[in-house]
Amino acid sequence: MKKYNLIKYLKILGLSTVSALTYQNDVISLIADDSNVLYEYNTKYDELTKISLSEGELENLSKTDKLDFESMVDSEKSMYIFGSGSKPNREKAIYINKEKNTVETLHLNYLFDSMKSFAEISESDLNIEGVAYANNEWYFLNRGNGPGNKNILFTVQGNNLVDDFNLFFNEFELPKINNVNTGFSDGVVIKNKLYFLATAENSKSTYNDGKIEGTLFGCINLKKMKLEYTQIISTTNKFEGLSLFSLKGKNAVFLLGEDNDNQNEETQIYKLEIKL
Repeated sequence: MKKYNLIKYLKILGLSTVSALTYQNDVISLIADDSNVLYEYNTKYDELTKISLSEGELENLSKTDKLDFESMVDSEKSMYIFGSGSKPNREKAIYINKEKNTVETLHLNYLFDSMKSFAEISESDLNIEGVAYANNEWYFLNRGNGPGNKNILFTVQGNNLVDDFNLFFNEFELPKINNVNTGFSDGVVIKNKLYFLATAENSKSTYNDGKIEGTLFGCINLKKMKLEYTQIISTTNKFEGLSLFSLKGKNAVFLLGEDNDNQNEETQIYKLEIKL
């Protein structure tokens, strides 16, 4: 069992839920699955800014209208924000070129169709909740909250994600929380290991929410594609965002974003202190 410390870090007013987050240079970038907005919170100046990612209505969107942004990959030069792929209108990604200050929409229907075909899963079992990038490879985490409970790690190699890539997959069996299945919700790569969150929600649907049963933290060895360990970190919170905050030796601090399925226009960011 891993020793860990989960503490409240800061509260952000202006958004009610977090589906993914990243941290760079005192700025926490966040997305919410019911908004077509990129939120940037400056921890130094306690300021929240919003960047539109589409036209029309932007926040508090209905399930039928939202693009369901669930994951993102951030670097000094670019950012990718991904839809879940769980419905045809959610098969998009936003590419932000920070150097040129441009925003481009990528249509990933071929990628998501390839995932379903190659792994032999139905549309009701595809739900990409986390994406990580390292060593010229993309890692897409499929949350096993559909009828087949398919927790799958897709590895994507190639020149682009639209139509020129190679695809591999590995399925993982994750432990339950309170006798409820857990499913991948986000992940980051550190030194050839994928550290991930998996949440338990009492529902057999990638579309409808269920009762929250908690979250576990775990590690996958990417060279061996083996699950090394898991640790339950909460039986009440549904954490869907994970980003590395600091790393000193094996002592890591992660930032966690919470999706609490409410509309109270504030969100709590947590720190997870754990030895890797």
